[in-house]
Amino acid sequence: MYKMVMALLLGLLMASLAVEVKANDAATIATLTKDLKSPDTDTRRAAAKNLAEMGPDARSAAGALITALKGDKDLFVRRFSAQALAAIGADPKGAVPALAAAAKEGVADGKEELAMAAVASLAKFGDPAIPPLVEILRDRPTVKAKGKDKDASGDAMAQVRARAASALAEMGPKAKDAVPDLIKALDDRGARLDAVIALGKIGPAAKDAVSALEGISGDKANKKDKTLKTAVATALKEIGGTAKKKDKTEE
Repeated sequence: MYKMVMALLLGLLMASLAVEVKANDAATIATLTKDLKSPDTDTRRAAAKNLAEMGPDARSAAGALITALKGDKDLFVRRFSAQALAAIGADPKGAVPALAAAAKEGVADGKEELAMAAVASLAKFGDPAIPPLVEILRDRPTVKAKGKDKDASGDAMAQVRARAASALAEMGPKAKDAVPDLIKALDDRGARLDAVIALGKIGPAAKDAVSALEGISGDKANKKDKTLKTAVATALKEIGGTAKKKDKTEE
């Protein structure tokens, strides 16, 4: 009897504590949401980061985070807000268009960290995020970018396109509609490796990529790129194709 009474009392105590914690969380979320409009930059940064750490419990802050993402004058606040939208599991109807716009702005204006954060968050929203990710993948410069921050593709935003391809890879077979653009991305030196991996993760639905992947595997120019060749072989296996065997005349 004593044990039953103690168990009941313990259960009531735990329930009471849970209600108190939930109330405290609600108050904290309300305060952080308000802090997103603070005139102090550090306060706004901290608010966005802390809301992200609270996860789905902070979903009510989605509207304020979208507003911050769109219009805050501080790039760190915007970046943290982009990350928070994914962390709290915001409604895709509002979050995806805002993230897509931020990514597009980041690419156009050279705000790489903002673009990267937006693209990484888009990856968490599944199907609704595929069109904007494909659009980012297509956004290749016609003229090589100037400056010191260049990668193999010759432009500073190649990492963003690579991240878009990586995001599509995270979605696996659901990203099958992106196959044609991922095939085109095989010609983009900055995003090629991630495009290969994405095609593999999509699996049999990416069968139209087999010929292009075999072409990469058999290209003498890629002979020394073991990472790329291994990725191609893996992708072909996942798709159900086979790597082109080495022709004896090429030896």
